[in-house]
Amino acid sequence: MKTSFKFPSPNIIALLFIFLISLPKRLIFPLNNLFAFNYDQGRDFLAASKVIFDKDLILIGQTTGIQGVYYGPWWYYLLAPLIFLFNGDPQKVAIIFALFGVFTVIATYLILKLLTDNFLISFSLTIVAAISNLWMFGPVHIWNPSLTPLLILIFIYLLYKIAESPKPLYFFALGIIAYLTIDTSASFGFVTAIYLLISPFIFKKTLMKKEYLLVFLGAFLGLLPRIIFEVKNNLLITRSVISYLTNPPPHFGQISIYQRLTERPLQYLRIIAEGFTRNMEIIGLVFIVAVMLILVKTLLSKAYLKIRQDFIFLYLEYLLVISLIFFTIYPASVWDYYLVAMPTIFLVLIAKILSFAAKDRNLNRYVLIILGSLIILNIRSNLLPPYTANWQGDGGTYNNEKKVVDYISEQNPHNYSVYAYSPAIYDYPFDYLIYWYGRREILEKPKDHQSLMYLIIREASTKKYLTTGWYGDKTRDKTEVIDRAEFPGDLLVEKHRRID
Repeated sequence: MKTSFKFPSPNIIALLFIFLISLPKRLIFPLNNLFAFNYDQGRDFLAASKVIFDKDLILIGQTTGIQGVYYGPWWYYLLAPLIFLFNGDPQKVAIIFALFGVFTVIATYLILKLLTDNFLISFSLTIVAAISNLWMFGPVHIWNPSLTPLLILIFIYLLYKIAESPKPLYFFALGIIAYLTIDTSASFGFVTAIYLLISPFIFKKTLMKKEYLLVFLGAFLGLLPRIIFEVKNNLLITRSVISYLTNPPPHFGQISIYQRLTERPLQYLRIIAEGFTRNMEIIGLVFIVAVMLILVKTLLSKAYLKIRQDFIFLYLEYLLVISLIFFTIYPASVWDYYLVAMPTIFLVLIAKILSFAAKDRNLNRYVLIILGSLIILNIRSNLLPPYTANWQGDGGTYNNEKKVVDYISEQNPHNYSVYAYSPAIYDYPFDYLIYWYGRREILEKPKDHQSLMYLIIREASTKKYLTTGWYGDKTRDKTEVIDRAEFPGDLLVEKHRRID
């Protein structure tokens, strides 16, 4: 009896290829402990550990850039189970986030294929997303903005489902996902929140329905812990926001309106260049001009009416314009991570424009040229085996920080103190690592004011710690240095003993 071999469908082959090309780039660094473990990660690991191990339930999350304004607690509640599952090991959590980044790239292909119904465009742009230098296309950082690309994709999917079949569940889910998206970046989240309020008036046919109230119900449930916190703390967050808006602190670096009118569009261009044209802004500008010319040409064709009826394209187009207006009005500096959602929005908009043009026989060859050029431009030698990581990392790299704590734990000290010098003042990464080693009973918990102490010093070569008073303060009781050890990332450990 003959058994015929059925060749896998193009979609299955595409997904497998995307998985294989995305995996090494995202896994090589966490597998070698070469991932960021900075102020944010150390702070978040400590807070999430207290949630899971000390049953310390919380109503708010980490701080934003504005004093007294906090994110919601959901990030800690997401991180806590991972910390519990892997017994607090940052490397294993980093590996999970690398795999999460791979899954985000796969989801990108599925969403683009759904929205464009064009295999070649979806596959090609996803390959660019997979191999691009832009971390926002496939996150590897243990950081809440890393979740934004996938949340934006889910948000877009729910909008698509609402346009197709406006079921109440889709509206409710949209509110929950919108809240989570808003809570990954306070600045862009503010834009998203405003857009959620006004979008029913823009898209009356699709969104001006009684079911849209469920969007606000879903968002309200996400906001509920913070609302309870506000009530219990005399509207602390509200008062802080009002204070910031009426009297912004000088350290936020206000920029004149004339500078913003040029700087903000250039910042958007830099994000496009980083994600699509290998950081070459001139080529990025050429790329955008080419895409816009194709759009104009398509709008002049018979496809005009179809484009003007494409809900997803118009929704994201307006969101892009509103975000640019908002950040132009916003007087302070705009860091790139404020715009963490933009690469995904750019990607979907470009995919839609190219899919419109691909239906025109006269424009199809230009679409192929653009897709082929993007892939060729982003191909790198490190996409092929052997996969090696020669980078040693810096002072905020987990591998180097772990070496410091390993050095201390190997000496098995008792009745000792640990003090860390950091320009950030609070050194949460070392605080967490010492806490984690203590939980595993491989390092005794340090105490204050002991005769034996370890001084962990960041940026040691600059000798800043000698001029700030920190070093003298810790050694004012006349100590002698009995050991010194240097570590990659400009880290220094001094072992002191107090002279009686």
